[in-house]
Amino acid sequence: MGTLIQDLRFAIRQLLKSPSFAIATVLTLALGIGANTAVFSLVNALLLKPLPVPHAEQIATLAPRIGKGPLGQPFSWNEYKEIRKETTNVFSDVFGYTLNIDGLATAGKQPDRVMTAFVTGNFFDALQLKPAAGRLFLPSEGEVLGQDAVVVLGYDYWKQKFNADPGVVGRGVTIDGHAFTVIGVAPQGFSGMQSFLTLAAYMPISEIGISGTPDSVIQDWGTRLLLVQGRLRPGQNMKQATATTQVVAQNLIRMQPVAEKQLGIEVYPEPQLRINAGDPNTMYIIAGLFLALAVMVLVLACVNVANLVLVRASARERELAIRTALGARRSRLLRQLITESVLLALMGGLLGVVLGMAASGSLSRLDLHADLPVRFVFDFDWRIFSYSFIIALLAGVTVGVAPGLRMAKSNINAVLHEGSRGVARGRTWFRDGLVVLQIAGSLVLLVVAALFVRSLSAMQTMDFGFKPDNVLNFVIDSNEIGMNDEQSRAFAFNLTDGLRQMPGIEAVAHASAVPFSYLGSGGDQLTIDGASPPANPSDWSANFNVISPQYFNVMSIALKEGRVFTDADNQQAKAVAIVSESTAKKFWPGRDAIGRTFRMGLQKDREIEVVGVARDVEFAIFGGGKSATFFYVPYEQLSKGFTLMTFQLRSNHDLPSLIPAVEKTVHDLAPELPVFEVQTMRQGLYTMNGLLLFQIGASLATAMGLLGLTLAVIGLYGVVSYAVSCRVREIGLRVALGASRSSVFRMIYRQSVIIIACGLGTGMAIALLVARAVGSFVVVSVWDPFTYVGVCLVLALAALASCYPPARHAMAVDPITALRED
Repeated sequence: MGTLIQDLRFAIRQLLKSPSFAIATVLTLALGIGANTAVFSLVNALLLKPLPVPHAEQIATLAPRIGKGPLGQPFSWNEYKEIRKETTNVFSDVFGYTLNIDGLATAGKQPDRVMTAFVTGNFFDALQLKPAAGRLFLPSEGEVLGQDAVVVLGYDYWKQKFNADPGVVGRGVTIDGHAFTVIGVAPQGFSGMQSFLTLAAYMPISEIGISGTPDSVIQDWGTRLLLVQGRLRPGQNMKQATATTQVVAQNLIRMQPVAEKQLGIEVYPEPQLRINAGDPNTMYIIAGLFLALAVMVLVLACVNVANLVLVRASARERELAIRTALGARRSRLLRQLITESVLLALMGGLLGVVLGMAASGSLSRLDLHADLPVRFVFDFDWRIFSYSFIIALLAGVTVGVAPGLRMAKSNINAVLHEGSRGVARGRTWFRDGLVVLQIAGSLVLLVVAALFVRSLSAMQTMDFGFKPDNVLNFVIDSNEIGMNDEQSRAFAFNLTDGLRQMPGIEAVAHASAVPFSYLGSGGDQLTIDGASPPANPSDWSANFNVISPQYFNVMSIALKEGRVFTDADNQQAKAVAIVSESTAKKFWPGRDAIGRTFRMGLQKDREIEVVGVARDVEFAIFGGGKSATFFYVPYEQLSKGFTLMTFQLRSNHDLPSLIPAVEKTVHDLAPELPVFEVQTMRQGLYTMNGLLLFQIGASLATAMGLLGLTLAVIGLYGVVSYAVSCRVREIGLRVALGASRSSVFRMIYRQSVIIIACGLGTGMAIALLVARAVGSFVVVSVWDPFTYVGVCLVLALAALASCYPPARHAMAVDPITALRED
């Protein structure tokens, strides 16, 4: 310990003697560590940070899979009850919930549009949570549909809306126009099962009918609406739980052979399905990709610092040689150099954490283009501290070992005879190799950044199957103020008529969902009349949209054949549908889809006739693409339960200028009705279901690419400058013997070009390998030669530009002054 303290004191004195070196090193490492901290804090918040509940590691997520289809997420009410009853050997409790958006109001006030959850009665007990005020749900509450009109407020909403008044317990509130009694407040720090969503209220699952879902639909085996999770018993693991749930799935198939055909139930750790239910590993792969890019930035920073340390160590060769001659062991000198490097790295790590947390904090202000209580909290915790500390420590050792070993191998006699100039000036291959590595790493980062940027650009200009320009969207939910289905239908008709009369409006439509919206389209299991059931039941599942007649006109979606909906397609008319082009080919291959019939799970006894085939539309970037099975039904024929509507106006006028008139038209008909997500359709493309992830990916990759480019350019500049300073006598002698200034300039550039060419060649080989890894996350070809040529050109020009000042300095060497130097 005494030796370590002595080394630290000596290291501090040495750094104080060279403040410019210390500052440059700390700032360089801070950039690399900051990039890593920022990316890791994002990964930590979304994937690693446990739920704020006791023994969060015991919480598991259950997911259904139909045959060989994709991994699903929700279960039906009946499935949940069977799973809970049959898995007591592996789970101490199984609970479920579903998220919703409702209007919550106190007496005499306009309702707040809030995120809520309908939960099973054992929800809080299973999570082992205690109330902040009042009580939480009893296990018996929520068992009978339509009963237990009680509500537990979220802590943050209670604090914001009711000033944390415990007296709110026992008071009445209205939710979607229905009376509820507040019985308690959820604990502080718990905002729901998704860390990025803040829930304002929790209600028993028995009250889900207030959202417009009929009891008969809730009790249907095919209506999957509950997210199901369980708490593992001590000693049980995911493999054992999955074995048990698979047995339950087989029992369900025997009970309901049609509804549960080929059902499988799998169990995963809660974080693994926190973001993406389609593939448990997708988000981890994406996180690993960006962490790898951040680590590459850190490697480039370390290489840069290693070059600085080498230069400084060369200047200290005589000092180290004298200490060796006086009896100091080489291992002792190596430890001293590593101590200095680690000290610098820890200082850079401290600054890097500050920079990284500031950068990740900016993500919390990210515009998600949604009027939802979404929040990204990047609190500094032990995981971030540990990660940052470890990479700082590794960086310090890395940048100290290589220069230290080189200095330890130096010839003492040669150094002492050489004098202050040192012997290292002729051995530049190692520093040149580090610069080659920097240029290669920078090229890889820039190629990845270019692929993401080009993907974003391609997505922005691609043909989605609809035209997003000149369309204004806004969303309403008449259920939030207690309107029933009949009132909602009349309101939709009157609002459409009022909007049509506004100046400059070409067409008005509404739909249950629009492309890329967070309000997902409905999903159902179909029966195709005249066709044999498929071997895999998921083959007949489809998404659908409930639309008004003018929807295709407003969205400019072309019809391939048949007709669009009209006002005559009402409740009294024959049920009709328009299917997508891919759906027509899938269900009726080689045949005309017009006139064909099918049935929905929601209306099993109602025959639906296909009257049109529409062009395929990109509804969600990560939802199967244009080829996904999709169809449309008229609002007049399926309005029950679909009170949440996105209204769309097509106009050639300035769209933002229409917003006040739109809101006035709505409030003239329903003064208390909230209007939300008012934005142009073009703005609405940048959601998590749309282009936002590409935008975030492009921004992160570009930032790291630019950091890599900056570090590579600085590194090359430093090496060339040092090489020039070491060759001042040689250059002076050349000039004295008749060499021209231009020949000196060319000599310096010739050596620089060799380094740059080696770096570009090495980087190109690595980039081609890395491109294959990112291929599944971009929409452009990873082998596009223009990308590689363009990136090489940019990097080469930047590198050559960084060599210009040192080359100019070499041209200006005065031979007389140079030859007089020792």
